[in-house]
Amino acid sequence: MSAQPFALPTSRKLNAYFLITWLVALAQLFSQQGASDYATPAVAGWTLAATLSYAFMYLLPGVAIGHGLRRLLGTRKSFRRGPSILGATMIALTGLTQVLLFADRVIHEMYGFHINGFVVNLVFTPGGIASLGASRSTEITAGAIVLALCALQAAAWVWVMRRNASAGGWRLRGAWAIALFFVLTTGERIAYGYSEMSNYQPILFASEHFPLYQPLTFRNFAQNLGVKVDQAGARSMQVRDESLSYPQQPLRVVAPEKPLNIVWLVAESLRFDMLDPKIMPRLWAFSNDAVRLEKHFSGGNMTQMGVFSMFYGLYGNYWFPMLAARRAPVLMDVLQQQNYQFSLNTSQRFTYPAFDKTVFANMRTEDLHPLEGGAPAWQRDVRNIDALIDFIDKRDPARPFMTYMFFESTHANYDYPPEAEIATPVLQDFNYLTADFGAQIGQIKNRYINAAHHVDSQIGRMIDHLGKRGLLENTIVIVLGDHGEEFMERSRWGHSAEFNRFQTSTPAVIRVPGRPPQVVTGITSHLDLPATLMPLLGVQNPAEDYSLGHDLLAPDFHRDYAVVADWNRLAYIGNDYKVTFPINAIGAVRNEATDGDDRPLASADGAIASIRSAMVEIMANLARFSRHRG
Repeated sequence: MSAQPFALPTSRKLNAYFLITWLVALAQLFSQQGASDYATPAVAGWTLAATLSYAFMYLLPGVAIGHGLRRLLGTRKSFRRGPSILGATMIALTGLTQVLLFADRVIHEMYGFHINGFVVNLVFTPGGIASLGASRSTEITAGAIVLALCALQAAAWVWVMRRNASAGGWRLRGAWAIALFFVLTTGERIAYGYSEMSNYQPILFASEHFPLYQPLTFRNFAQNLGVKVDQAGARSMQVRDESLSYPQQPLRVVAPEKPLNIVWLVAESLRFDMLDPKIMPRLWAFSNDAVRLEKHFSGGNMTQMGVFSMFYGLYGNYWFPMLAARRAPVLMDVLQQQNYQFSLNTSQRFTYPAFDKTVFANMRTEDLHPLEGGAPAWQRDVRNIDALIDFIDKRDPARPFMTYMFFESTHANYDYPPEAEIATPVLQDFNYLTADFGAQIGQIKNRYINAAHHVDSQIGRMIDHLGKRGLLENTIVIVLGDHGEEFMERSRWGHSAEFNRFQTSTPAVIRVPGRPPQVVTGITSHLDLPATLMPLLGVQNPAEDYSLGHDLLAPDFHRDYAVVADWNRLAYIGNDYKVTFPINAIGAVRNEATDGDDRPLASADGAIASIRSAMVEIMANLARFSRHRG
């Protein structure tokens, strides 16, 4: 070694390092598997084969780059920094792989999905990470874990490089390893394809534990060979990638002589049962003089789809073409055309989700008032209500106004001032990575209840000010949650993961001057808001021209079901069934079905058969506002 102080490690040493990295990756994959993955010998064998092969596949880019870089550096034998460059590159690549596997495991355990387009969008969009509301202790813990995983890779590299090893023997063992990998991968591929063809659910479910799992299907091939194929398998909704036809017809508007003001208040993660006389007494009292919707559903289980659906009245999957076209909702178009004054406030950002490019795409910069970072969320909410009150007092009284406020207090970490504490005990340091959700969920929920109580006090301030200024008789007041929040009632914490009522149902209070109080006990949806407001603004078109919702104030209002979306799924929510459909799924898919109380059904087939007419309607709605090519 002393004769060649700058010699590159041998190929065998490099492979030994990858073997250690593979074992660490295996440990991470095994840690997120459960008893159901080993319930039968067939499922256990498939899970083991998939785990062994996918742990290698996740490392394959590092293996290829490592050996390629070693060969490249080997052509420059006088290059003294070659070993250091190779070592730093390998530690960085494998460390990143381990960090991503860890992050994916945490995300999957909390939300039920892997790192996907939604997560990537959150990370790389300004304000995305901040929107998580993580405590400082959570950030410190996450940083420590990242450093530990990278340090583990560095220690493995140093140990392997310092260890003496003979040069012979690796090729034979490597050949056997490659052969074993080929057998395992081919076996699990064929087993998955057969399971998809025969709709064998245990293996289909087990595959969802693997990030970036690539399903293999040969349903059509088997049918061509005359093999009997289960035709009652899962369904996927398909969305065509076409240009927009929104609205379908030009709007016909007869502006009212005395236009109504609009005060639109939205609270992050505010779920339906927070509208309670003890938790939110001000909103409860106000709802008794308004239209209160008691079985109301958001258009999504996340902020992006929830806020989008309440302004556009469209399914969440329309977010993507609207974002690409920078198309604001026609509701905002009409308000601008009628010379409304705007003050649009949020205690987070308008850039994540990208509401500055969708809902408020055409707004003047001076009308957008984000207030993020620095002070705790509850203080930012107070300051935003201060600003809105000031705007109302200083506005031009000869013109109508529209205000929007997005409260952040009820987003995890659930912030509130001491005087808002009505539920105890609370978890003082809510660390996402170290919290014991099974044992501490009651204390975590108490934080949320206190935060909701604080939001209620700020809603009360706004209502009081409108009353003091004599504005309640010419102002529409809307109070909603963007989506719900679950506290392990159905096995998860938070939102964005499931379509159960806790994650999708929100309070909904709408007060329209001259409209008598009413309690609506049937299903209603965020999608109904534009169809309700547009006639009040003088829009003569039927709601079908610009929305998938219905007028909540119409005498014959009735809704059989709601539609809720996330990044790549859509759910039918009715009184009897809730069924989830992947959107534009590639390969094998499965539908999740529950009864009206979120209890899982053994099979989705019966539920799907009973909602077939609704499925046809939903499929038509998925393309209603697309311009058909040709």
